[in-house]
Amino acid sequence: MSEDAGDGAAKKPAPEDKPTRLGKFIQTYHAFLSSFVIGVAGLVATSIWQYRQSQIAAQQARSEQSIAQTKAENDWRIARAEILSKNLNVLSGQGPGSADQKFGVLLSLTRGAIIDPELAVSYAMELGKQNPTYMRTVLEATAQKNYEQLAQGFKLTCQQRYGVQKATELCKDDALAERSDAIAQVIQDEMETTATMHAAAAAGPLALLRDEHEVQAYPARMSWLFTPYLQDLYDRRQWQDIQRFENFSTGARLVAALVLATARTGELVSSTEATQLEKFHADHRHWLASYLLGGTCEAQCRGKLSDLMLSSYGQANGDYDEAFKRLLLESRAEAAPVYAHLHSRLLWCQLDDDDVARFRDGVLVPILETALATPKTPPAIVEDLVGLLALVPEPASTDATATAAWKKTLADLAKAPEHLQRTYNTRRAASSRERQNPPAVIRKVDFCNAPALTTATNNGNGLPANASGGPLAQPR
Repeated sequence: MSEDAGDGAAKKPAPEDKPTRLGKFIQTYHAFLSSFVIGVAGLVATSIWQYRQSQIAAQQARSEQSIAQTKAENDWRIARAEILSKNLNVLSGQGPGSADQKFGVLLSLTRGAIIDPELAVSYAMELGKQNPTYMRTVLEATAQKNYEQLAQGFKLTCQQRYGVQKATELCKDDALAERSDAIAQVIQDEMETTATMHAAAAAGPLALLRDEHEVQAYPARMSWLFTPYLQDLYDRRQWQDIQRFENFSTGARLVAALVLATARTGELVSSTEATQLEKFHADHRHWLASYLLGGTCEAQCRGKLSDLMLSSYGQANGDYDEAFKRLLLESRAEAAPVYAHLHSRLLWCQLDDDDVARFRDGVLVPILETALATPKTPPAIVEDLVGLLALVPEPASTDATATAAWKKTLADLAKAPEHLQRTYNTRRAASSRERQNPPAVIRKVDFCNAPALTTATNNGNGLPANASGGPLAQPR
């Protein structure tokens, strides 16, 4: 009985597993879930498609904008070319009354940015030959102009190059004196505008002085370009602006040293200000002498700088004496270009007579005295100094001090080795003969026999005598 009960209990079916709530939910709402998943997938796909469409639309818009901009630029170039071509005849016109027409057209083209800045400067330079004031107005209206192009258009007069004017072919650029003066005025105006804006100043006229070697190559041109600006700062005692100018670059410091050495105005000042001015000039004097003998200024650099210093020697009022004395006592290899420049200038009278006398009494006579009295002075240097002394005239009898120093030097020279006295006599006689009858190749640069410039419109050689009515204003 018990066994049958056990068998019955064993054959009883096991209860079925009940589904979980999640499973029951899926079984119950499987249709809804399928629709939901499909809907989400569709929504995602639609969103991706719309995003890609928006990207494509944005890209198309940018492309259309770029095409429209390019077309507008091309249309403007065509319009500019047509406008410019219609006015080329006016810009290239010559003859009386053409300056007024060219000025109006060029100014309009420049202000409307129709003409390229480089081309505008070129036309303005040509216009400046007829009317420097018109040129200056156009240049000041020209944005993004090339200052190197302006510098190339600046032509030195004979007064600036040699300190004297003569009716020779070398002075043919004197006819452009007023134009050069106007260019320097443009530099001054724009320097004053950008003086307080360092970034603008670096891109303005000061960019000409960024490269020290460029200043060394053209020291006279760079100095005269910035002379009106620096002279004005000195006259108004704007020491901070001068310092800011000098701090821009070594080239700017060199230009300032050369210009400010001739900037004395001779005005009456108090004892306190006189002391300040003397220290100012002494600092610049010592810096210039050190620069000339420094490693960055090679022999050719010294020659060009000495040439410029000689042209304004009298105006420097002795500030160049220290530099010249140290230069002339350098070795022949270092000072050869300096002696060559001085020899040519003194031999062919390319220097004002008063400056010759000052240079003789302030440099040549004292330094030769020192060289003769110093046994360690190399004989070659003493001989070169004697050669320079042979090229200058004797002091006037009315100048007792200079005459006494001259006679003492000649007496000391007579006591020196015989070849030095012979060198002096030989070169003095040779220079006299050459000046009286210079070689044909030299006559173009000979100032000894050239007549002085007059106020006539022509000096007889086909050269304007003084087209500007006078030289550029010299540093006072």
